[in-house]
Amino acid sequence: MKSLALAFTLAVTGCVQAQPTSEVHSPYERYLPQAPPSETNRVEFTAGYSIVSPVGWTARTIPIDDWFKSSVADQIVIEGHVADEYPPRITIQHLGPEEHALYHGWLQSTNSLPDGWTHTNFQGQPALSKFLAGYGSRQAVRGSYQPWLTQYLFCERDGNGFILIFDMRNADKNKPYYTRPVPIIEQYFETFRYKAPKK
Repeated sequence: MKSLALAFTLAVTGCVQAQPTSEVHSPYERYLPQAPPSETNRVEFTAGYSIVSPVGWTARTIPIDDWFKSSVADQIVIEGHVADEYPPRITIQHLGPEEHALYHGWLQSTNSLPDGWTHTNFQGQPALSKFLAGYGSRQAVRGSYQPWLTQYLFCERDGNGFILIFDMRNADKNKPYYTRPVPIIEQYFETFRYKAPKK
C-alpha cells in the first residue's frame, strides 16, 4: 500500500553509497545548495522542528486540511529560487498518527519493505530511506515521465514521525544525471532537530 504522505508530498536519503557531485555533469547542479550547512541559517518552526536552510532559499508552511491531519499533521517547504517547473526544495512532513503508525511498523519490520524503502541509520538512530532518480521524456511510459529526483528519509523523534524529502529536476530527454543520493543534501538532512513544543 502506498503511503498517503508520499502521495501528498509537494515534493530522503538512500542506503546505497552516495554519488559524489563532482562525478556528475548535470546542467542542474546549480539547483543544489552551493555551500555546506551553516547554523546561522537554521530555521525553526512552531511545531518544534528545525533545519538549516540553504542560503537564499525561502521557507513556508503548507496548510493542512483537518481531514488529512491523521496522515500529515503539519508540513513545511524550503524552496530554491529557479525558474523551473520542478525547483529544488526540501520538505518536512510531521506525520499524523495513522501514517506514523504505518512507517513505525516498517521501521520495526525484519521483512522486505514496500515501495523501495530500505533500513538505514540517521543521527545514530534507526531510520528508513529511499531514492528515486527520475527519468527523461524518451523513457516515458504511456506518455508520462518524471524528470525529478527525490531523496526521502523517515525518522522518529520523541514519539513523533517525520519524513524529510528533497526533490529537483534531474532529467531531460534521456537518463537522469544523478543516480544516487546527493551528498550535499544528506548534509542538510543531518541538521534536522526536533524538540517538543511547550504546551
